Amino acid sequence: MKTTRTALLVLATAAFAAVSGAAAGQESQLTYSGSLQYATGDYTLSETTSSLLLFNGLSYSKGKWSFTASIPLIDQDSPFVAYAGGTPVPSGRRLGVETETSSSGGTGGTSGSGTGRGGTVIVPDPQTLDFSETGLGDPIFRADFGLSENQSSGLKFGIYGSAKAPLADEDSGFGTGEWDYGAGITVSKKAGSVLLLADLGYWIFGDLEDFELEDPFAYSFGLGRSLESGRYSVLGSISGYTETVDGIDGPVEAGFTVSRLNRSGRSFSVTLSAGLTESAADYSLSTGWRAGF
Repeated sequence: MKTTRTALLVLATAAFAAVSGAAAGQESQLTYSGSLQYATGDYTLSETTSSLLLFNGLSYSKGKWSFTASIPLIDQDSPFVAYAGGTPVPSGRRLGVETETSSSGGTGGTSGSGTGRGGTVIVPDPQTLDFSETGLGDPIFRADFGLSENQSSGLKFGIYGSAKAPLADEDSGFGTGEWDYGAGITVSKKAGSVLLLADLGYWIFGDLEDFELEDPFAYSFGLGRSLESGRYSVLGSISGYTETVDGIDGPVEAGFTVSRLNRSGRSFSVTLSAGLTESAADYSLSTGWRAGF
């Protein structure tokens, strides 16, 4: 999934493969990847939402093409956060929740609220709400194509297209009930054991019922380095979106990943990330794994 949560893992996987050269010389490859992630934050709302996400995905690469499909299993303790394009957005829209925006950022009503740059989302009194939901999220599909690669300079350019299918239960908050579409460019620069990565894109989000979402630009930047002849790698990254809800700053996260490649070619990683804006998770911790066939 391409989200501020999963973008860190996507960058980590790309950095590890490129810096270590684990996939070098392979004409085609089928790869399984997964991760288990815990995230918590208030997402500009008055109440904290905690989520446990188990991601599973398959990737197939051949020549300049790469195709990926992934789906999350989500356990969440509030109905106030929905997922558009795979990223959490503070909807607060279910269970009769009122939403509004204002230039003053003030709140209305007697229920709790969250604010962000001129926006207000009003949620019910938490004492009246007992919520816990587990289920599958929307699957996301992505296709990448390598435009050019300069072996001497280590510079690569590519393009990608993504789509999120509306298969999740909308009432659970795990999806919007609409298709989401994204497209963008990827750039990487390898210099010895160091790798620079950038991913820039644009998403068209389907709106929730009675709640309109903004279509954001998405970005991810990473700096990675291999250690001990490529057996280990580290990656620092920034990932985020522009505004997804009117009047609220988009989610932005900073992350740090440590990865290890074993002798069989399988990799394992640990990622710790922290939110830099109020609409992002306060922090998240994840473990990831990857194995080629």
